[in-house]
Amino acid sequence: MAGPVAALDPGLLAVLIIAAFFLVWYFAGGGLNRRLAKRLANEVRDSLITWGGTSRVQPFGSTAFRMTTEGANPPFRDLSVVVTLEPREMPINWALAHAQGRRDVAVLEASLRQTPRIGFELIDPTTRIGKRRARAKSSWSAVNLSGRDFLLSSKNERAAGELLRSLGAGVLDGIAALHVTAGSEPGLAASLALEEGRVSPLLSGLRDFAQTMTA
Repeated sequence: MAGPVAALDPGLLAVLIIAAFFLVWYFAGGGLNRRLAKRLANEVRDSLITWGGTSRVQPFGSTAFRMTTEGANPPFRDLSVVVTLEPREMPINWALAHAQGRRDVAVLEASLRQTPRIGFELIDPTTRIGKRRARAKSSWSAVNLSGRDFLLSSKNERAAGELLRSLGAGVLDGIAALHVTAGSEPGLAASLALEEGRVSPLLSGLRDFAQTMTA
């Protein structure tokens, strides 16, 4: 007598195998993202706790969380860090996002207590956000910083370039976009490529940079 597997329709067997594959991937990918999000949240929290103020964390499922700090020490006033992970739960979504250049990223947005010496926007044109910003306007100039090619937009590009060279190479390696706003509402926004163990140096480097800009 043929066994139950042999009696199965080949089409049904294929569907069951595919369903099992997606189910295993879903739980494995979701678990990986949850563990990674927890570790990254701890790194962000440990970094921001030394900046003063009151912080809180708001999770968004297994792929994102937001940490906010109010009343931070100078040079910041209030800030938020939003971490978004790749959609690892579904293989098709992950493959499409990866092909489009989506990676694990953190976006830092902070208001400054003092107006910076100069405002500018810096992007890496090879990144997802860099490509989007490069298309948004035409007033870009090529600049090489620590061996990487960026695009820079500023009313005083020479001064902005000199200021950016004070950023350490390790911080620049993680930057996909950096926007400093001067004027009545000074602020800093940065999009950062994430790797475990590098969150604290990236955030500390940006804090030191903000202190230099507002000194």
